[in-house]
Amino acid sequence: MQPSFTKAQLRLEGIAAVVGDEIILESQVRQQYAYLKQSGVRDDGGLYCEVLEQFIIQKLLLVRARLDSLKVSDEQVERELDRRIQIITAQLGSPEAVVEIYGKPLPVLKQELRTEIRNQLLAEEMRQKITADVKVTPKEVRDFYESIPSDSIPFIPAEVELSQIVFWAKPSPLERERTKEKLEEIRREIMAGKMEFSSAARAFSQDLASARQGGDLGEFTKGRMVPEFERMAFSVPIGEVSPVFETPFGFHILLVEKRTGNKVKARHILLQPTITEADVEEAKQRLSILREQILRDSITFTRAATEFSEDLPSKQTGGRFMDEETGSYRIPLDQLDPELYFVVDRLKPGEVSEPSAFTSRDGRRGVRIVWLQRKYAPHRASLELDYERFAQAALQLKKQEAIERWLQRARKNVHVEIRTPRCEEALSTWEQPTER
Repeated sequence: MQPSFTKAQLRLEGIAAVVGDEIILESQVRQQYAYLKQSGVRDDGGLYCEVLEQFIIQKLLLVRARLDSLKVSDEQVERELDRRIQIITAQLGSPEAVVEIYGKPLPVLKQELRTEIRNQLLAEEMRQKITADVKVTPKEVRDFYESIPSDSIPFIPAEVELSQIVFWAKPSPLERERTKEKLEEIRREIMAGKMEFSSAARAFSQDLASARQGGDLGEFTKGRMVPEFERMAFSVPIGEVSPVFETPFGFHILLVEKRTGNKVKARHILLQPTITEADVEEAKQRLSILREQILRDSITFTRAATEFSEDLPSKQTGGRFMDEETGSYRIPLDQLDPELYFVVDRLKPGEVSEPSAFTSRDGRRGVRIVWLQRKYAPHRASLELDYERFAQAALQLKKQEAIERWLQRARKNVHVEIRTPRCEEALSTWEQPTER
């Protein structure tokens, strides 16, 4: 497959490397290098070439994934795109910092990242295919553990296993009506031509990330938004302002700019009813009743979380907290947000906390009860207490060895050419004669 770059682009941009028919641009490498530096990654002189090497590995995996007809869905791409933008924004501090580092507006950046993310996901599918049959035996785990020098065995900080049940605070009917009427008035102003939709979004929308872009949500596919929003996005005529409608996040109006198949490009304005302390207290009272039922053994905490919790991620795991990076239920105590830390720190294993108020990452106010299932004191890692941790490490090492063996074979059959003088020497081993 030919790379999707025009001749004009290739003249304007330097080529860092060529992998088969795939091109890696200097600008791609510089962009990722700048992002890593801004994120605090240390550069001892070789970081730039390490970034280029990762691009080369990805391209080799991508070439094979295409030959094997591997696929990723639009929904996978959009989910990863949203996650990536959130991480980048959090690490760099603000949407403005993202624009400064990448040198382009967020909607343009998102559009460009889609192709890159699709390729990365395809490469990851290929990695998983290569390592699908890799397993570790208990003996291999023990051998791995025993191979670690005693002075290199890690010290594990305090960890906890815990579950939660969340109720979101609900605004009063009067406040809901007031907010809805305010958005109706904004809609009337737009419909009368007194305001542009994008200007109104910048002035009034409480979705701050999109408000800065005139309410622009970019392009999204089915399954990415809450059902109420999705129904409106796929039904309102293109170019028309939707009626006011409600989702769990508040009241919206939207303007669909483009719709193709299961993709929509739209802008929206969000107004959120004000949550008062009385609303939070009402949620506390409701959750206190459920807590009493749990303490009386009328219902288990896990079943109550599954049936009644309003926090979807933990609801799906019976209330259990999970480390998003590792998939482990053991959470380092110092990684808990401050509000949760002070709740957990006062509990003994087996206890269920009183309802306490908190604010979620997206600004929603709620209350929760927490069940501390187990607490691990700080300790030097051992096979007895941390078998799963060592099993995962041994498995990852074995998978990496399988990938490296695969790369050794792949590089003999796919032409790799390093074009940037900066890395010609450091990455010279990648340039091997192609076997015919």
